[in-house]
Amino acid sequence: MPGRLHFVDTNNQKIVVVIQMITHLKQAGAERTEIIFVGGNSVVAQGAIDEVVRRS
Repeated sequence: MPGRLHFVDTNNQKIVVVIQMITHLKQAGAERTEIIFVGGNSVVAQGAIDEVVRRS
């Protein structure tokens, strides 16, 4: 699906992220990236920030 990314969060739950809703990314650890959304909500996904950026 264009405009959507699929991740696994730190609780091994599959999540789908709408690209247009992302405001920025922040490194949350060696292999964790925090994805911050419009409105201030966030989720921490598995993977280093460069891996997350490659998906978008």
